[in-house]
Amino acid sequence: MNEKEKKTIKWLAKLKNIKHIEVYVAIIFIVILLLIYMSNISSNGTSTDDSQSTNELTITAYVEDLENNLQDILSNIGGVSNVKVMITLNMSESTVTDSKITIENFPEIKGVIITASGASDTATKMKILHAVEAVIDVKNGNIEILSSD
Repeated sequence: MNEKEKKTIKWLAKLKNIKHIEVYVAIIFIVILLLIYMSNISSNGTSTDDSQSTNELTITAYVEDLENNLQDILSNIGGVSNVKVMITLNMSESTVTDSKITIENFPEIKGVIITASGASDTATKMKILHAVEAVIDVKNGNIEILSSD
């Protein structure tokens, strides 16, 4: 017999000497199950206030991201500079109960206002309009382009 086998046999002998080992194993097993169960409860137990504020932050981030992306792309059009974009949302799809707003999906974009240097030129204004229409599904009547010259 080699040394490894001897150690294994000694370890098994010590294990057999422990009285009521099955009770100890069962207790350890139950503790592990309880820990797993408690961790699932704490991770799934978000309150509606937390999810509501997360939803509001997500909508705000969504709009800001759209605005920033539009500003960046419109600034790259020839003759256009100092671009500012404001996007409004159609919030009629939301439900207000107990001063909490519930929104099922991101609201659709209601309108876009753009101010830019160079927008007084009709050709440049049309380039801006077509660029916005290509990116956002908004009727051109809901897109306002103003010159900031």
